[in-house]
Amino acid sequence: MKISENNNKYIYVIVGKNIKRIRKAKGLTQVQLADLIQYNEGTIANIENNSFQTFSLEFLYIISKKLNVPMEEFFKDLH
Repeated sequence: MKISENNNKYIYVIVGKNIKRIRKAKGLTQVQLADLIQYNEGTIANIENNSFQTFSLEFLYIISKKLNVPMEEFFKDLH
């Protein structure tokens, strides 16, 4: 399902793409990221693949700290 920029769920698409971009730039698999942040790998897969699973700011904060990236990186390209 395609989500348009006008849909409130669009933020999940952008953040998911940015998590994937950051994870790959750090040379991590979804399983490795899941292990690092102590979440289920299915959660990571769903978020990265636009299944529109919701997640908390705490989730982003944990990834930010574990991967040593600023929180704003997750919101790049959000209009």
